[in-house]
Amino acid sequence: MTTKADTSSDADFGVFALPADREALRKNASKFKDTRAGRLRISYYRKRAFKDLPDPFDVTIIPGVNARLWPRSNRCEKRAFAGQQVWDSSERNALITAMKNSERKPFIFLDVGANVGLYSLILAAQAKDTKIPVRILAIEPDQTNRARLEFNIAASNADIEVLPIAISDKRGKGSMVGGDVNRGEARLDTKTTTDPVKVDTLYGVCKSRKIYHVNAMKVDIEGYDLKALSCFFAKAPEELWPALLILETGRAPTTPLLELCEQHGYTITKRAGINSILERNI
Repeated sequence: MTTKADTSSDADFGVFALPADREALRKNASKFKDTRAGRLRISYYRKRAFKDLPDPFDVTIIPGVNARLWPRSNRCEKRAFAGQQVWDSSERNALITAMKNSERKPFIFLDVGANVGLYSLILAAQAKDTKIPVRILAIEPDQTNRARLEFNIAASNADIEVLPIAISDKRGKGSMVGGDVNRGEARLDTKTTTDPVKVDTLYGVCKSRKIYHVNAMKVDIEGYDLKALSCFFAKAPEELWPALLILETGRAPTTPLLELCEQHGYTITKRAGINSILERNI
């Protein structure tokens, strides 16, 4: 299905709302639990909701989170389009619980590889609802993803800082490549500088943005996670090490990234699909 556009439109939120009958189908997906049968039903209603209609679609994912979604070109947008209650539910619940239980304010969250900003937007909405002070930095170097992210922030009236940079183990420049099939797989290539993007380190970001503590960090930067966190643990003072880490680690029993975190005082509290949730032993 040809999309109306492959970048965020300037049109106001709501212009690309689903027809009423399709919106009803989309909402039906919210009834099901995270079971095999539930996921099959969610998939059924999702497909029926956007069948034969061109992307994008303006939807309210949860109260306070309005997003313009391209479900055919980005896996996370597809999951959030319908049945959001099962999409990364363990990871999101861990993040929200950490925010509610944290004694250190504001609660600072670094969304490293923010994609279209769903983690950041959901946390911002929960913080607004509970009146908990937060500071959220969404780091996204890919131009297409970042345009969608910025539109979603504006549509949700969210207070989120957007950093148009890539993260690695040293400063420099590179280009974003890939992501043609799934925008979430756009990745940094430091060997080319076509349409250059700035590259910085996690500690460099903290210093430049005057961040003196980090409560939680989600890192999903397509192959640069190990480099970025190795550099961070080596150079950043322990006061900056977050209490909660959410990482894409794959399904193997252990990985160099998990081993690195365990060596620096983190314990795996849950494996959720290809993601891992870790908490720091303090």
